Amino acid sequence: MALNVTLVFTQHEENGFCSSSALQKIMEEVNPKVIFEELSHSNYHKIYIEKTLITLESSAIMKHLKNHDVKHIPIDTYDLPQGYYVNIDYMYDKLLHNAGVHSYRFRSLLDQKESVINQYGFLYLNNDYNDKLFENIDMLKERILDTLNDKKLFRIAHLEKEVVEKREDVIIDNVFNYSKENGCSNGLMFIGSGHRKSIKKKIEEREKTEEIKINWNYLSDLKISWL
Repeated sequence: MALNVTLVFTQHEENGFCSSSALQKIMEEVNPKVIFEELSHSNYHKIYIEKTLITLESSAIMKHLKNHDVKHIPIDTYDLPQGYYVNIDYMYDKLLHNAGVHSYRFRSLLDQKESVINQYGFLYLNNDYNDKLFENIDMLKERILDTLNDKKLFRIAHLEKEVVEKREDVIIDNVFNYSKENGCSNGLMFIGSGHRKSIKKKIEEREKTEEIKINWNYLSDLKISWL
């Protein structure tokens, strides 16, 4: 038998129907024995040991753990370059405010994303419409970068893509490594919806070569009446 993993694409902050209570209901439906979280080791420690950080997912997990014995494992363990988020924040500040009408459209797309998440929650985040909106955001982002024509911004944008690729590879590696070491179980994996298209593609590629077999399921495949 193989490890069963249900992927739930989420976001890390509550917004309307994208809530910790809705996520907790999904956890009840899936009834996992292990939960894979898109968390670094340091953020895992801040949330569950120091109690100085909270995310939508961790809020749902902590409620779930009151009545269920479940392992929960951080899988976003790629070591980020020094000053990574400072650079990312700098880039997005320029994208949002320094390119005139393009920046206005960029802000509008981000507002649109938050609006549909608020209205449809996990039903939207686990749908192809989510991927299409992220594609539109990425295309406009590239147009803004070309308009600004700033070498520093190009370097940061390239670094962001590189880091996302490496993070996703490590995330998938961690799930496979868990399966190798622990055998079969029923698992649940949380990851931001911006990774949905690329993670699904990487999983398909890994399945062609990986000796360890995992049964990957997606929230959109489950028959949950209230979603």
